[in-house]
Amino acid sequence: MNTKILLSALTLSLLLAACAGPPTPGILPDADLSYTDQSSIPGGDYDDLTYLVPGPNPNTLPTRAHLGEARVQQGQRLNAQALPANAQISKVALRVLVLSSGAGDYGLESASAILQQSGVPYDVLDASQAPLGQNNLINTDGTGKYQGVVLTSNALVTETSPGVYTSALDSSEWDTLFQYEAAYKVRQLALFGYPGVSPEDYGLRAVPGAETSTTSMIPSVAGLGVFRDLTGTALPVQYAYSYPATVEAVAGVTTTPLLTDPLGRVLAATSTAADGRERLMITVAENPYLLHTELMGYGLVQWLTKGVHLGEHRRFLQVDIDDWFLNGAHLNAQTGQLYPEPFRMSGSDALSVQGQQTSIAQDYPVARAFRYAMMFNGGGAFLNAPASCNLGISTPDLLTSVTKCVMGSFDWINHTADHLRMDVMDLKTAKDQISSNVTIANTLGLPLSRKGLVTGEHSGLGNMDPGDDGTHNAATTVGPKQDLGLGRSNPNMLSAAVNAGVSFIASDHSIASQRDALCATCGVPHPLNSNIFLVPRWPTNVHYHVTNPDEALRSYNSIYAPGGIRPYWDHALTYAEFLDKDSDLSLTHILGGYAFPHYMHQPNLRQYASGKSLASDWAHAALDKYSKYSTLPLNTYKWNDLGAYMQRHTAEEKAKTAGTLRGVWDRKTGRVALSNLAPGTAPLNLTGATSGTAYGAYRIASLNLSGSMSVPVTPQ
Repeated sequence: MNTKILLSALTLSLLLAACAGPPTPGILPDADLSYTDQSSIPGGDYDDLTYLVPGPNPNTLPTRAHLGEARVQQGQRLNAQALPANAQISKVALRVLVLSSGAGDYGLESASAILQQSGVPYDVLDASQAPLGQNNLINTDGTGKYQGVVLTSNALVTETSPGVYTSALDSSEWDTLFQYEAAYKVRQLALFGYPGVSPEDYGLRAVPGAETSTTSMIPSVAGLGVFRDLTGTALPVQYAYSYPATVEAVAGVTTTPLLTDPLGRVLAATSTAADGRERLMITVAENPYLLHTELMGYGLVQWLTKGVHLGEHRRFLQVDIDDWFLNGAHLNAQTGQLYPEPFRMSGSDALSVQGQQTSIAQDYPVARAFRYAMMFNGGGAFLNAPASCNLGISTPDLLTSVTKCVMGSFDWINHTADHLRMDVMDLKTAKDQISSNVTIANTLGLPLSRKGLVTGEHSGLGNMDPGDDGTHNAATTVGPKQDLGLGRSNPNMLSAAVNAGVSFIASDHSIASQRDALCATCGVPHPLNSNIFLVPRWPTNVHYHVTNPDEALRSYNSIYAPGGIRPYWDHALTYAEFLDKDSDLSLTHILGGYAFPHYMHQPNLRQYASGKSLASDWAHAALDKYSKYSTLPLNTYKWNDLGAYMQRHTAEEKAKTAGTLRGVWDRKTGRVALSNLAPGTAPLNLTGATSGTAYGAYRIASLNLSGSMSVPVTPQ
């Protein structure tokens, strides 16, 4: 068996804008920054370092998102503002309108994110550029175009001069909007608002001098009725300008606080207007990378849509462990160099991780379905080893013996027999590497998710050394990789995968071409082979060559601490701080409804203390944070099912974006008329379906739609 030094792209997976933020001003990297750095790191074999910063530019954080009482220009009331004679006020399309104030609108990204994460179709109208008229809101047949309206700020203001905030809508446009909402019973969500009286009164007044960018939001009983997945723990607010408010008695207006600060001042409230319109306003600025926004997003969408909408919001915890059976590089925490001898997990490690997995599922009610997915390289297995969980057994390889004993506890995925680089591999070798690993799995009796495949280093997908001639596929190093695009994928690898029954191949989310820039929650149909679908995976900062906390910190701090090759923090982090920061990012991924797995490597499964491993420490840190705030169950799918789910979800999202999947809700009959305007059958999820499957507080129907269908719904 060849010793494999396993190389993977390291990702700068610290989303500091999320909830921890930079410790000192001025060191937060720019948004969407990705680049390759060929600098060496202590330990030697990091020859291809990819840093991907998924956080926003600090200038986009709403730390100073000031608002003020809005000035609304007088508009001329038009006769056309009256409802059309054929108005069907009981019928609205299952679609949301987002109204933006124009360039520099920091709320637009948040509105888009929370709607996309629930699969809700929406349109954006830039009120600074396009007028809002009745034709924007009502179809020619009299049905309403939208079931809900999102205002990026309550008055859609821009600061036209210092301290002067002018609304992008004039008075007649506001009247037109309000009339539509009242007639068609459409809810309005203001993602950020100044508690005043213009353009309408929510029954809230700003507390002078209480403005802040750091506070917390405590749910009331009414708030937990809106944010139905929250535990009641206060939501932390950082880097978001806030206007604490008090309730003001206003004739015809009923105001109900949902979230308050520690002094009892209102930060979010529902408000019923005199004309019966239902409104919700938050007086805290939003950003899709800030924790309070992420935690509120699911509940806000359900409130806005009354729990009835196209699409679904599900949450996942998928953890892949690469390189089972193989040797891997091992970092010496004291010297910062690699040990001469590589690391291979032991039978004791394998037995322990089974127990660790069981404990995770038992300790966290939200993670009852949790299980690790083991990406195995069968070339490192000893097929004749007897099955046993007795660590004292006589066996040619204790890891293989214990694997045969505990294998039913995990999902198993083909990682090729020997972890060779497949960027320019010939067809015969590619077939041997993929198919022989299936044969090994069958011989060992592994319960294999046969449709899944992870290639070594995610190779064969176009992220490669452009000068690689294929003569060093087994080498431990390769020249600098470049993202050459999926068009440079190895067709031999793709053909060999299909020949072995593979449908789903893991891609690297940190590589731009291997994810969908237009659909954050989607996978990627492979452009060269329609039988292959790519499932992106998130890297973590638990690096591939570390087995205990000291090693993890040595690797991490050599990059991000002062003196590191990419210094980020103002001090070297402790292990608790490291887990805290990296779990910020995993929490973002979970709350966003992404089904993408996080991946680590077999050295991370070493039992460095009784019942402990780096991988399980990472999972505990993520689940500690998640379960502190939310009760919504986390899904963990076997890879066969995960790939099928991702493929179906992607097809649905693409069809909704293309406008071929539609729904019209008749509130009088309590039914939604669904239609697929494209030929054939399309997958569609309908949240709020009466006969749907329960997930959290709502029911979701998973449908295959051809033509039209009428479905009863139960609004919340």
